[in-house]
Amino acid sequence: MKISAWKPTLVIVSLLLTLTYLWMQSTRPELDQYKHWQAKLRLIELRDAELMRDVLLVRAGLLVNYDALTLSGQNLVQLSQSLQAELDPVGTQLANLAGNLTNAVQQKLALIEYLKSDNALLRNSIMYFEDIGKTLPNGTKRVGNEVIGNLWQLMFSFLQAPEPELAKKVEQTLDQLTKNTAQSKSYQGLIPHGRLIIELLPKVDALLREVIDKPLNNQVDALQRAFNDYSARLEARAQTYRLLLYLVALLLVGYLLYQYLRLRTFSLDLQRSHSYLLQETAERLQAEAALKENEARLRAITDSAHEAIVSADSWGNVMSWNRGASLMFGYSANQALGKPFINLLAKPAEFNYTEYLTKQDPNLVSNTTSSVLAITGVRYDGHEFPLELSLSSWVRGRSIFLTAIIRDISVRKRLEEVGRQQELQLIQANKMTALGTLVSGVAHEINNPNQLILFNSGLLADVNQDVLEILQEQYELTGEFTLAGLPYSEMRTALPILIHDINDGAKRIERIVADLKNYVRPQNGKSFLSVSLNDVVERSVRLLKHLISSKTDHFNLHLAESLVLIQGDPQQLGQVVVNLLVNALDALADKQKAVTVSTFMTDNGSHVCLEVRDEGIGIAEEHLEQLCDPFFTTKQASGGTGLGLAISASLVHAHRGRLSFSSTLGQGSIVQAIFPVSQY
Repeated sequence: MKISAWKPTLVIVSLLLTLTYLWMQSTRPELDQYKHWQAKLRLIELRDAELMRDVLLVRAGLLVNYDALTLSGQNLVQLSQSLQAELDPVGTQLANLAGNLTNAVQQKLALIEYLKSDNALLRNSIMYFEDIGKTLPNGTKRVGNEVIGNLWQLMFSFLQAPEPELAKKVEQTLDQLTKNTAQSKSYQGLIPHGRLIIELLPKVDALLREVIDKPLNNQVDALQRAFNDYSARLEARAQTYRLLLYLVALLLVGYLLYQYLRLRTFSLDLQRSHSYLLQETAERLQAEAALKENEARLRAITDSAHEAIVSADSWGNVMSWNRGASLMFGYSANQALGKPFINLLAKPAEFNYTEYLTKQDPNLVSNTTSSVLAITGVRYDGHEFPLELSLSSWVRGRSIFLTAIIRDISVRKRLEEVGRQQELQLIQANKMTALGTLVSGVAHEINNPNQLILFNSGLLADVNQDVLEILQEQYELTGEFTLAGLPYSEMRTALPILIHDINDGAKRIERIVADLKNYVRPQNGKSFLSVSLNDVVERSVRLLKHLISSKTDHFNLHLAESLVLIQGDPQQLGQVVVNLLVNALDALADKQKAVTVSTFMTDNGSHVCLEVRDEGIGIAEEHLEQLCDPFFTTKQASGGTGLGLAISASLVHAHRGRLSFSSTLGQGSIVQAIFPVSQY
């Protein structure tokens, strides 16, 4: 470079540095920060609206739980506190306004907490009234029930319109019910619940009005005005730098023009023109390559998506079809293109294609729906399946086109059903746990007086033995006399028998109580023990002795001698025996039909088998494969839950065993539980 070229170079570099500095000052990061604050303020307004929506849903009883309300409140507090933390370093005014907003949010949430607590109590009492209302007899003429029926009607009128006159009438009716001590505990429970409703309903409505009357709009508007003032100051400063930027740019352009005028050589003009032409050509080639690259990228993304992505024209005919759509519906692209979009729907009435397009705005480049449609699709083979449809429309020229993203939700539906079944199983298990606790308590209460009977019966036997000689001498001296209204000659032989029967019955009660407590005792989590299957069967039969005697006159028990021990939990094995035996007894048509329980070795002595055979009504062949499915039952009318065999199969599998079923309609069924023998 020549020495004379340094001066224009320095001038240009200086001007460029000045332009850079002015440009940076005109686009200060505070402007972006201001936009961020604005967005957060709008988000606070949105969360406040969601919070008010959830509050109204809670008051109306349409919200199952308060999780959504709590989450909305937490989000609102986090947003307000975050905004306050961001505004604290900026200035005192903005920080104070943000603090006012945070305080208003916290005050509002405090009121909502009171509302949630009172509303929960109110809903509980209302549910109690609804449950009692379902049990009211129709057409009864008893005074107590008339008072309760009148109370029920007045209370629900008060719930519709909580007026003081209705509250007074309800209070009077509650006073009448208080005086009627003959009512059941359930109806007496209406009194505190009724008074609680009268007290809480106006209070809850007052809290709701107070929450509604405390909007955050005033604090938000004040903060918005402060933001606008702050933005105006920033914008004025940026405008000054833009003006300076414009002036320096004009100076730079003028200087460049001055230098350009010095270049009078025709060859330089030609070279410059040639360079401009080459640059434009390169830009066009680059733009064309970028367009092709974007098209290829979009096609790759569409084909790699698991969802079906389908586009249709204004007439409802498919115009684009990706690989996910082929996998989902079974149509190839050639088969689907040009065909009506509604052919993919099992029920075309669920989605009106023409009506959807007429609602779109043709002046917008694209329209996207904010909701997802849940409809039923149909595959190429005619199989129907559930799907979700996300729709958007776009405009080309004067035509409106539709693009749908379709998701197969069959797996989700199955998982939801599995979750529901598991929830029902947990509920049933909880009921059985409660029943076990109750049975243990009852067994304990029975055992205490039974021990007294055992002790006294033994003492009576000793007393009878001692008194017998004295009574015999009296009989020989005076002749016949009576004891408890019966001749001594009869009581002499009958009394020892009666005492023996009392003692024997008490011992039998003791064995039943012991078996019952052992059956319901909770598992201790220890490893399996060596168990005699015969002992488990005998305890279970003793436990069900009354049921067996009421169901059949022909019960047979065949237990193999010297049966090999198995590894297992006695309680769980007892539950399996009880479930299988109860099912067999329930299958009998009358008491003349027999049930046989047997144990024996099988598979060359490597397994122990428990067999329960009945002469009941039998099981249809198509139902045999479903017997161990949870909640499958053929005894729905008699209250069967469908969990007995499912639980039994699970317990047998836990003992490395297996269940097998065979049955003939009208002749009976055979169930075998086969367990491996213990390995020492």
